[in-house]
Amino acid sequence: MMHVIRVDIKPASNVLEHMILDESAEPMNLPLALLQHVTEDFAENRQIGRGGFGVVYRGDLQNGSVAVKRLLNSHTIEEEPFNREAISLISVKHKNVVRFLGYCANTENKAMLHAEPGKALKYVFVEIRERLLCFEYINNGSLDKYLTDELRGLEWHTRYQIIRGICDGLVYLHKEKGIVHRDMKPANILLDHRMIPKITDFGISKFLNGATHAVASNRIGSL
Repeated sequence: MMHVIRVDIKPASNVLEHMILDESAEPMNLPLALLQHVTEDFAENRQIGRGGFGVVYRGDLQNGSVAVKRLLNSHTIEEEPFNREAISLISVKHKNVVRFLGYCANTENKAMLHAEPGKALKYVFVEIRERLLCFEYINNGSLDKYLTDELRGLEWHTRYQIIRGICDGLVYLHKEKGIVHRDMKPANILLDHRMIPKITDFGISKFLNGATHAVASNRIGSL
């Protein structure tokens, strides 16, 4: 008989709720069970974005929401390098960069039925990996949605604020953190309720494209 092990997610849920309210709180390693719970087990109706690196889900807690990025091809991403890279994101703090809340590198061996031609079904252990990143939830969509006739309705100071914010965020990543964003595009610029731009998806391409590190001013960061 297979037994289901239930994980108490309440302590981690309380910490994540606190982090939403306290911008000085440090990102943490989040249990997979919590991210499954807040996204209703990665339900399709929770999807808020999809790209080459993964699928983004909205996760709801009692006092707010988070964005959970479930990386594609997780089976190719080893736990140790993923953890190192996720930890390097913890120090990234800027008003024009999406706030990083936590990460999850979960690897499990599960017994699954395996069928071979001409043979009886048998149980085999299969390694299942999940690699996820958790960020603040930005509720005003991405910049690409405004690069239409709708943009013409924005006042000049708002347009300037968006342009200036993107530049400030990129300078911070490049000059202070040594991180070069290799996938800059309007879809990777999110806008909050005050139309302040926030850069996202920096560093993630390294996991999937086998990129090397970039060095800027003697600081090492992800491409």
